[in-house]
Amino acid sequence: MFGFLRTPLPSVSFATSCWERDWRSILLDPHYLSQRQIANHLFPFAEKILIINNVRDLTAVRQAAQKKVDEGVLDRYIIADEIAEDVLAFFELQRIDFIPGPDAGQYQNVDADWIYYNAIGPLTALYLSQSDYLLYLTGDVRLDEPIEWIGKALRMMEKNPLYKVANLTWNNRYDEAQRESICYRKGFYIAAQGFSDQMFLVKCFDFRAPIYQEIRRDSTHFPRGDVFEKRVFSMMKNRGWLRLIYANGSYIHEHL
Repeated sequence: MFGFLRTPLPSVSFATSCWERDWRSILLDPHYLSQRQIANHLFPFAEKILIINNVRDLTAVRQAAQKKVDEGVLDRYIIADEIAEDVLAFFELQRIDFIPGPDAGQYQNVDADWIYYNAIGPLTALYLSQSDYLLYLTGDVRLDEPIEWIGKALRMMEKNPLYKVANLTWNNRYDEAQRESICYRKGFYIAAQGFSDQMFLVKCFDFRAPIYQEIRRDSTHFPRGDVFEKRVFSMMKNRGWLRLIYANGSYIHEHL
């Protein structure tokens, strides 16, 4: 199944997070997490993690997550609130840092809590990952077909230290991905800027560090406020890091 395993590759953790509006799809649908979020990447993940974020009935969600662990779909799950203090301290952030922007009122339910929970999921995954790399997906991202792309991205990222983030094209918008790029190489569009928390593959050594305090003036195109995406965009651009966008496969993002 994994033909590229003849060439040793770095280890990769898979992580996703759930909250009140998507945990049922992730944990109660028998195929969503196991196939559309994990198996369709065609990669042998070293570990598979779920971050349980802001949910109302924590007991019910915990029970559903444990069932996925028992089935072997997940290796472990983490309650974000239980370790949030340690996560924020490690990244030298405070909850008050997550400030809504002037356009936040244009979006339903977007406030300081929304900005915070949007960030604590990926930050917790980065904090906990035990692999060389982390693939993180938000809960409303899926692959509707198998795509063998991670091994290709890893080889490019290992060869060129400026390639720091990789992801599939989003919602089949290949023309848009091409417009955002500066060149094309070995099946990937290469972009000099841009980041999305919907899906990202990163080397943990680079991203598990207190580097998320930077907010650039040219990052205002990120809506809602000082979101995780804006912070990563600013940090990457300050360092000249590049993004790989796979040109032959797409994920689907639709709000659950």
